[in-house]
Amino acid sequence: MSIHSDWITKDFGAFKLRYKPYTLEMRYVFTVASFSRTTTPVVLTQLEYDGIIGYGEASMPPYLGESQESVINFLNKIDLSGFNSPFQTEELLAYVDQISAKNTAAKASVDIALHDLIGKILGQPFYKIWGLNPALIPSTSYTIGIDTEEVIRKKVMEADQFKILKVKLGLETDKMIIDTIRQCTDRPLCADVNQGWKTKEQALEMSHWLAERGVVFWNSRCQKNRSMIMPG
Repeated sequence: MSIHSDWITKDFGAFKLRYKPYTLEMRYVFTVASFSRTTTPVVLTQLEYDGIIGYGEASMPPYLGESQESVINFLNKIDLSGFNSPFQTEELLAYVDQISAKNTAAKASVDIALHDLIGKILGQPFYKIWGLNPALIPSTSYTIGIDTEEVIRKKVMEADQFKILKVKLGLETDKMIIDTIRQCTDRPLCADVNQGWKTKEQALEMSHWLAERGVVFWNSRCQKNRSMIMPG
């Protein structure tokens, strides 16, 4: 194992694995009902075979329980010397998975890099390799965090290529946010409350209000040791 230009490099013969911590800086402060943040810690990965490099990433939002340190510690345990081809995909990923429990972000960073590598070797995107029709792929939503009316408008305009918007709610600004978005677009909305609503009565009232404004669904995890059971 060697370290060069902040990259940790492990040479296994057929494969080379490189990884380093990196901090993603957000364009806007990202606010949900329970916290705000301006960065996301990640670990970048590279998996090289026969001079071709596949790229991956482990992303660690603070609530998932993983860190750059835990990902680096997991990747340090990987030994790919028993593999000689990226097309041993099933065996290679099964080996990575059994190294230790959890560590899902770390495992995903290897999985992503491996599939990127295979796609580059074959010279095809994975929807073609898997025989998928891109026109039938479900639409991906764009997330709009809690913010001021002015910034909400900017975010909606910047997301004009997305067919669905996901909106963070859970504070006293909920109705302002939805009304502001509805002044800009009639696209379908979904909402994530992030434990911001404290009672089932508030959740029920807001459910009806949101439905009238084209919000197709909302979700929220219940707080630990709290129950917010909706009436039948």
